[in-house]
Amino acid sequence: VATDATCSGLQILAGLARDKKTAQLVNVLPSDRPQDAYKVVADTAKPNCPMHIQKVMDRKTVKRTVMTIPYNAKPFSNRSYIRDALREKGIEIDKEDLTVTVQAVRDAMNNVVPGPMSVMKWIEDEVSRFIKDGSTEIEWVTPSGFVVNQRIMEKEKKDIRLQLLGECRLKIAMDDTKADINRHRAATAPNLIHSLDASLLHISASQFNKPIALIHDSVLTRAVDMAELSTIIRETYMHLFAERDYLTDFAHQIGAETEPPIIGDLKPESVIDSTYFFC
Repeated sequence: VATDATCSGLQILAGLARDKKTAQLVNVLPSDRPQDAYKVVADTAKPNCPMHIQKVMDRKTVKRTVMTIPYNAKPFSNRSYIRDALREKGIEIDKEDLTVTVQAVRDAMNNVVPGPMSVMKWIEDEVSRFIKDGSTEIEWVTPSGFVVNQRIMEKEKKDIRLQLLGECRLKIAMDDTKADINRHRAATAPNLIHSLDASLLHISASQFNKPIALIHDSVLTRAVDMAELSTIIRETYMHLFAERDYLTDFAHQIGAETEPPIIGDLKPESVIDSTYFFC
């Protein structure tokens, strides 16, 4: 049987920012019933959407956008996700109304999950400065000991002749090119989240000596073993975010000049009692 995280990107960011408000919405904190961050974002965005869109502004309309913003999805991709969701409901939206709707959802994210949004903005700013100061790569060590090396170089266009395709123009990263600041800005927060997500599952799996399968933020095991695995996952999250301040560690590793935006009102150890953290 399988059990899934509730929007794992926001769960990780809530731990990094020690953001109680976000943690509550993604079931890091215990509650009597599963919390639904997607619905809260949709309800918050609804009054600022065009009138004819308000009636269909629900969790399904915003879910893919809310899921991908923690991985640095930008308004361009937000537009396609929301347009596709509305088309499934039989509604076509023009460019102007789509722009207003996307902005309403992004503004709602800033209001509903302020900690994660601040962390991502801080990472972008610090990474930009780090690369502008002459660095070509960013490196950090995850809690499981994995060393992440992020090297993204600008690409040059090269014309080459291929045996089958003939003349082609490719973008190639050359040894003597500069670090690509924009792509570093866009990639670092998603890569950090993925690396911590991987650490959570890596450490959990290493303590679980029974059949297990992993698909991103979904864990699968035999039904008789799921209670044990669920306990291990909750204990591991607590270990990652309650026993250490990993965002400050990360700031030191990348030579950040400003303090990370840690809200500090979350006690991550509360996850032990959260029935719906993975459910």
